[in-house]
Amino acid sequence: MLDSSFIHGDGVGPSTERALWRSGARDWDAFLGLHRAGVLRGGRMGRLARLVEESRQALRGDAIEFFGDRLPRGEQWRLFTHFGSRAAYVDIETTGVSPGVDVVTVVGLHDGATVQMFVRGKNLGEFPKAAARYPLLVSYNGATFDVPFLQATFPSFRPRAHLDLRYPLARLGYKGGLKEIERTVGIRRPRHLADLSGFDAVMLWHAHQRGDRHALATLIAYTREDVVNLATLAQLVAREMPGCVGFPASATPA
Repeated sequence: MLDSSFIHGDGVGPSTERALWRSGARDWDAFLGLHRAGVLRGGRMGRLARLVEESRQALRGDAIEFFGDRLPRGEQWRLFTHFGSRAAYVDIETTGVSPGVDVVTVVGLHDGATVQMFVRGKNLGEFPKAAARYPLLVSYNGATFDVPFLQATFPSFRPRAHLDLRYPLARLGYKGGLKEIERTVGIRRPRHLADLSGFDAVMLWHAHQRGDRHALATLIAYTREDVVNLATLAQLVAREMPGCVGFPASATPA
């Protein structure tokens, strides 16, 4: 599906991209064929043809950064269609909402099969190396919360590409916090975790610091639910967004 995308080209917005699809340019190969045949011509199409050639080379070379740097924030979901099998889902807990003032306490990282937990005072410093194994990191509201906090904690940390599910989910009509969206789509958490919030996560960390033997285990279980459920929501986005955007039928997943 990524090879049906043109929106990462300069001056190409949603309406131009849909016009290209309607013209028969259902993917990069079809676009280049029409361009060479003189059907799609002019300086703008010439520039887009050069980008398409670069895009083909980048995709063959697994250069996800090429697309991550060019796709609008609301279109990063397209990366998941090609790199989703190698994505990791990330969620953090903190002592507050201000990077540089508050600190990261727990980070969850889920690759679709296993969950790794990184805890302040134990193994938090191992997170960047673990995350670097994955070309795509997926979060919810991570563009404004998780990533800034992680970069304040680890100044050299920079995901190769990052998909914040908040944006495509909002376009699909799923708005609100992560827990609210989970309930809307039918995801249910274990009873003892169902009513916990981000504020409770802060309180659990402070309780752990005071010596509560059960607080850290509860906080880790809460974060684990976050990252596991992100995988379910990413699959929902991959199913529903192509139809919302109007992708050519041949480009959408079966």
